Amino acid sequence: MRIDTHSHHKKAGENLAFVFFMNLAFNIIVIAGGLATNSVAILADCIHDLADTISIALAWFLERVSQKNSTDKYSYGYQRFSILGAVIISIFVIIMAFVILSEAIPRLFAPEGVDAGGMLVIAIVGIIFKSVSVYRLHDGETFNEKAILFHQLGDVFEWVAILILSVVLIFWDGAPYLDPFVSIGIAIWLIFNLGRNLYKSIEVLLQKTPDNFDVDEFKHQIQAIDGVNAIDDFHIWSLDGIDSVMTVKVDVDFGKNVENIKKEIYAVSGKYHVVDITIEMD
Repeated sequence: MRIDTHSHHKKAGENLAFVFFMNLAFNIIVIAGGLATNSVAILADCIHDLADTISIALAWFLERVSQKNSTDKYSYGYQRFSILGAVIISIFVIIMAFVILSEAIPRLFAPEGVDAGGMLVIAIVGIIFKSVSVYRLHDGETFNEKAILFHQLGDVFEWVAILILSVVLIFWDGAPYLDPFVSIGIAIWLIFNLGRNLYKSIEVLLQKTPDNFDVDEFKHQIQAIDGVNAIDDFHIWSLDGIDSVMTVKVDVDFGKNVENIKKEIYAVSGKYHVVDITIEMD
């Protein structure tokens, strides 16, 4: 049985489109602000924000692809394009985080003066733009949305840190090393969180049993169905980190109503976002 369900990918596409245009507008502000203030935290965010925009555009495109129906070439549909996007984006952002580290670490040993007042203004604008994006993505289900959410949340933390830093620098000119220090902290946070998202995405591509699927409990519920003697073979894997595919071979008593047995198996499976079920009875 196949259930067509792309609603979460359609919603994800709309969310990512909104966040893309928000970031595109903010790119201009960050580039101008970084050059004007000579802040490595903001200059690093220029690279960071360009990476944001590119990765969000890719995520948006792949979410749109993932909504296509199945074809002869892609018999399970295109939902895995969403998880492919999450892998690419996570790797891309992790690389950009290392670029930020390469820019910030030398500044620890040779700090430069910055325009603290300009940093303060840009930080306030940054917090507003990024917080709106985080709010739009906060209830997203797809790995693509989660990858971008972690990135945008990291941006919020970064701009809050830059705001605090700018206030400190306004009143304390002797702490320019704090500017690259903040950048290093944010880069490490990004590497850690996007690394986790990358790991989860790769698990899906390797067809690991979904995290929200309790195999023992599922088998117990199926074997409790009247007419089911045993489960002889069972496989489940996730298409995109949300919807799953399952095949199960069941030893049944053919003296019972086989159609009712199938309906009960479908009902149990439906609790776990299983959208494609193949049941073999013997």
